[in-house]
Amino acid sequence: MTRVLEYAYQGATRLLPPAIAARLDLLRPSYRSSWGGPLNGQEQRQTLVRELARDIAVDVVFETGTYRGTTTEFLSHVFGVHVETVEGSRRFYTYSRLRLAPYPGVNVTFGDSREFLRQVLERYKERTSFIYLDAHWEDDLPLREELCTIRDRATASVVMVDDFAVPCDPGYCYDDYGLGKALVGDYLPAMPGWGLYYPSAPSSEETGKKRGCCVLLSPSLAGRSVRGLRLERVF
Repeated sequence: MTRVLEYAYQGATRLLPPAIAARLDLLRPSYRSSWGGPLNGQEQRQTLVRELARDIAVDVVFETGTYRGTTTEFLSHVFGVHVETVEGSRRFYTYSRLRLAPYPGVNVTFGDSREFLRQVLERYKERTSFIYLDAHWEDDLPLREELCTIRDRATASVVMVDDFAVPCDPGYCYDDYGLGKALVGDYLPAMPGWGLYYPSAPSSEETGKKRGCCVLLSPSLAGRSVRGLRLERVF
């Protein structure tokens, strides 16, 4: 019955202006923990991000794909620095902007993730950043362009890509949008000097949605040992 009611709610609110639908969404407490909580409700991933925050001094956080702001709120708490996040859906943007209004250190932008990264990386150049990439969805797959922008503009960055395949661990789910669009190692653009890492925790120990991820460290950080990660290779 709950699922039927949810489908009915989504169908009805889809006919409303996005700003009104977003305000109605705010009245549904369950939406504050979308996808099971921060980072897809994955406790091992949450621990990994906390360890990255301890091991690497980050000045600013960038996120693509705000959705309902659940992970955004988590990143703000963990890193304790300014957070810039972008959302391409007007409904989710309005919801997150209202939800995150009590956080003066969080800025929610409506727009395309590729242009967003070009702008914020220029604004915060020379700063060490943590970048969480999660704007890929259905027909829009901006990930390769996002990574090229980061490669060319980010001096010191830790990049985490959600929904990415973890080699030799099929228990981690990942996005596959067809020929040449599966989020696997071969999808990554050339990133000379960058280090490619995967979670060291097996999927059998993970909770929540068990989505895979990869982590990329810029040349100034690549090769170092990071708790919770195993180094795959340096490009």
